[in-house]
Amino acid sequence: MALKRIVFGIASLASLATLAPCASAQSFLHWPDKIGWQVGTGVDYSAGRYAATSDTTVFSVPLDAKIQLDRLRLELTIPYLDVKGPGTLADGAVIGGSGPVTTRTGVGDLNVSAAWLVNADGDVPAIELEGIVKAPTAASGLGTGKFDYSAQANIYHAFTPRFTLFGSAGYQWLNDFSTFHLESGFAASAGMNFKASDSTSVGFSANYRQKYFDGLGDVMTLSPYVMWNFAQHWRLTGYGTIGSGNASPRYGLGMRLIFFQ
Repeated sequence: MALKRIVFGIASLASLATLAPCASAQSFLHWPDKIGWQVGTGVDYSAGRYAATSDTTVFSVPLDAKIQLDRLRLELTIPYLDVKGPGTLADGAVIGGSGPVTTRTGVGDLNVSAAWLVNADGDVPAIELEGIVKAPTAASGLGTGKFDYSAQANIYHAFTPRFTLFGSAGYQWLNDFSTFHLESGFAASAGMNFKASDSTSVGFSANYRQKYFDGLGDVMTLSPYVMWNFAQHWRLTGYGTIGSGNASPRYGLGMRLIFFQ
């Protein structure tokens, strides 16, 4: 649901496509044949009304890390946040409020995920199963103080060496906090990636999540992006986001600087 997961997920998709078509059963018991890793940081910014009287803006400086061990992918991300407005931040989403405009800064919640590639891309699309845990590490006013969980299936297929379609579908379990009742629900995304050159890719991701708070409706966003491998082992990714409905940000933008091996 958070914008930072969209852009780092795009980078994960790109690295998945480099895996071998198959991995032996022994790779789970021995040192992996294929090991890759990456770290990244950048900025994310979003603004939305969220059915409140004024905007709530979220500025984030995340730290992202990932390691790929054959078919096993492990990721974590934790942001430093600056939130300004009447809204309350809850697991990457915002609940609008009628209170005064306040500014809150500090460390956000830690998200940890593990995924298993069921099959690499080939005659049939690649399928990956992923579980995500949000740990309540956020400072006061920047999180729910509760653990939340997600499970999803990721899929992609390269129709040509330059054109790939991808998507995901899953479910998110949210815990209530304070006086807010958060609703668990279905989430999905779909998009395309076009490799414009050996060093540059462009694409977009359309994202949906069932309503997480009564009265706000469903979350719907569209995020175009560009990825540029500007030097060996270095990638720069930029994206924008437009949203529809009370639960979505009106707009957002961000970038990542990623070092990968």
